[in-house]
Amino acid sequence: MTVAHHHSPIGPRAPAIVRYGFFVLAVTMVLLAAVSSWTGLGRVAVEPEPAVETMSIRFADEADGGIGVYDPSTNDLIHVYAPEAGGFVRTALRALAFDRRKLGIGPEPAFELMRGESGQVTLYDPTTEKFVTLQAFGKGNAETFAQLFAMKPGGTS
Repeated sequence: MTVAHHHSPIGPRAPAIVRYGFFVLAVTMVLLAAVSSWTGLGRVAVEPEPAVETMSIRFADEADGGIGVYDPSTNDLIHVYAPEAGGFVRTALRALAFDRRKLGIGPEPAFELMRGESGQVTLYDPTTEKFVTLQAFGKGNAETFAQLFAMKPGGTS
């Protein structure tokens, strides 16, 4: 007569601390993230550097697909970014326009273009208090906006 030994395909059970520990850890992480989101605990506020030069500008879509930059006080044209040359300008504006749309604000209010002491260029929207630090996208992209400081009404690129 033969005696058969059957081995369980499942090994010995892990201790309860291991079995439930991962679940407890995951739930704890979700709760901490929720508390942080609700209370702002752990949030880091980033502010643009103080401006040494500021320029109010308004943007408008042009009939040819370009982006016009206007002086909001006189409505004089400062510059036009041609359709093929304004890719980064469109991207930066989309980032700020998203918050304006959520609040029901149109394109009429002016933006503030600011240059800091170190040369940092920031596009600021006073209506939403949001800003884009343009150097974060590379020196060339920041220069796309920085050139506006030297322009007089009527320019084109």
